[in-house]
Amino acid sequence: MTEHARNTVAEGHDPGAPLVLGQASRTGLAAVPPAWQEALPEMRGTVQEPFRMDGVLIFRAEGGDERDLEAVAKLRREAGEKQPLIAVTSADASLSDVRRLTRAGASEVVPDTVTSEEFHEICQKWRPETPAAAPEADRMGSVIVVGKSRGGVGSTTVAVNLADELLGRSGTFRKSAQKRVALVDLDIQLGDIGSFLDLDPNEALYELAVNGKEPDATFVAQAMTRLPSGLSVLTAPAHFAPLDALKPAQIAGLIDALRKTHDYVVVDLPGGLVDWIDAVLERADRFLMVTDCAVPSIRQARRLIDFFSDSHLGLKIEIVVNHEAKPMLLRRHHAAAEKVLEREFRHWLPDDPSAARAALDRGVPLSGIAARSRLSKTIARMARGLADALASREAAARTAAH
Repeated sequence: MTEHARNTVAEGHDPGAPLVLGQASRTGLAAVPPAWQEALPEMRGTVQEPFRMDGVLIFRAEGGDERDLEAVAKLRREAGEKQPLIAVTSADASLSDVRRLTRAGASEVVPDTVTSEEFHEICQKWRPETPAAAPEADRMGSVIVVGKSRGGVGSTTVAVNLADELLGRSGTFRKSAQKRVALVDLDIQLGDIGSFLDLDPNEALYELAVNGKEPDATFVAQAMTRLPSGLSVLTAPAHFAPLDALKPAQIAGLIDALRKTHDYVVVDLPGGLVDWIDAVLERADRFLMVTDCAVPSIRQARRLIDFFSDSHLGLKIEIVVNHEAKPMLLRRHHAAAEKVLEREFRHWLPDDPSAARAALDRGVPLSGIAARSRLSKTIARMARGLADALASREAAARTAAH
């Protein structure tokens, strides 16, 4: 590298992910605790042992120095294409210098005036995420089914954002998922979870419908798309197929495979009624019926609740009232609706069209663009409540078994 550059390795909280910082004391990078720092000789185009460790590599480089460019290129060859390399360069570096460093192999180039907060954001952005631990071998993940009283009531919004919140993110900037969550769009005709998350259609369910085979663990694992947040998603196919083209045994195999590898499986049901829905409901730990308080919606919700309950007496059905904040006191039509459904309105989601539209246009969950919105906060509370209730139920079942 350049003659004045001096590299520092900062192991941080994770010894397996060293951060190599050039001239840390001159920049906001000096916020790295001294206890983490150990001076290294000048790099001079040679990749030393610490650079080969997994994690984020940050180093000082100048785009106008040919030796630096050669060193970055060699570092890229040695580290491999997947290794994130962050180059810290002079704040007055030209755009052409930045481009040279990028072409040489730098994943990102940042100025040496970067602040401490920006430094941590960069680390979090590029540091490979540690996958959340899979469920214990002797337990199966919980299945949460999301249904709707009518089309357009917002069940997909609920399913997508509930699954996102069930990840239980923690740590700096809440980027580390503590739970493994799968989101499945079983509306193989009109499912739009892919649109909500800016994902391409997935032909896995169409393949099952066509070939009639039952999915094994390998098929299911390859079918899932894993987002940077940690959420695993199975979107609907682009090809149309009759809803009844899928068989109960196929859906049962799909759900069971996901329960073995995830803490939660969130299923978005289609509007139609087909025989394979029984395979989903047999495995459901909670059924969330999304509705509004319009009379036609309540009547249809009652019909569906009766239909599902007749075949599954132990099914736990909870009502989610969408587009309406919980009132201080129930109004007359609310009380009448609860009486018709014979269920308390457990969850109320406020109408927040601007936040919902912004998330939809960006193809991200609410937490990614409107985390402080009323709707996002309410869904987060609902997710925590469901997680606590399911954990208590599982603990009670284990106690009873012993």
